[in-house]
Amino acid sequence: MDLRLCFENKAGVNIDDTDVFRHYAENYLSGFDVRWAGDVSIAHNLRQTGNLQPMWQYRIDDASHACRDYLCEYLTRNPMAGYFVHVFEVGPGLTDRKIHPV
Repeated sequence: MDLRLCFENKAGVNIDDTDVFRHYAENYLSGFDVRWAGDVSIAHNLRQTGNLQPMWQYRIDDASHACRDYLCEYLTRNPMAGYFVHVFEVGPGLTDRKIHPV
């Protein structure tokens, strides 16, 4: 399975410089094998805020179930300052399924 991580900024936070955000996120996710995937929009009903701006996105390709479970536990235990992190599980021929936060 693949995992998509989408970063929705909280009120008052707006890092609009790609390099700055990538440095911040890659340090936060340093224990995971992540790949930068640009930006993406997700459905309004899946967001935490009313913000309709695109979100920064990372991917974890070919993630194991243990990686998925540890990622969700890590995000719960150690929230990223200034951002909500949405995680979607993606499988071949399947619709993305939101697994964090649920």
